[in-house]
Amino acid sequence: MYIMDTNTFITAKNTFYAYDIVPSFWLTLLGMFKTGKVKVIDAVADEIADGKDDLTEWFGENIKKSADDAGRAYVIQAKQDGTVLQYYQNIANLIMKNAQYNDAAKEWFLSRADLWLIATGKALNATVVTQEKMPGKGTTKVKIPDICQQVGVKYVNLYDMMRTVGIKI
Repeated sequence: MYIMDTNTFITAKNTFYAYDIVPSFWLTLLGMFKTGKVKVIDAVADEIADGKDDLTEWFGENIKKSADDAGRAYVIQAKQDGTVLQYYQNIANLIMKNAQYNDAAKEWFLSRADLWLIATGKALNATVVTQEKMPGKGTTKVKIPDICQQVGVKYVNLYDMMRTVGIKI
């Protein structure tokens, strides 16, 4: 299973897969949700809802209230899952103890969906889909790929996920 980061939706919408240019991308992505191969977490759904734009509208109509062919919701309620919460706490402690990251970067990371995404990936043995790249040496910013690597969670970018699940547009 793949769980998508907020930035994968935003990047797709704002660049190569704009609704008016490549509507087939959005239809095909919705098909991946229907098979259960792709999901999002509640924290990502909340971030998308905060955008109050055409992505918010598409997401609300197609993802937020829908379920896959087996009746499982497209949105994982990560914040209500005890196992996810335990991983969340463990990973948050790891980040807070890491002197490489500055305090502002730690606080920002902990306030976003990113940590919930990684904790859910760990709990469900799922692959995180993000457009973030591994930070360079000496960075003081906390990035999803770096934390995924530290805690043993698989991650890919949107294009690698598309190749693996067979999204062709």
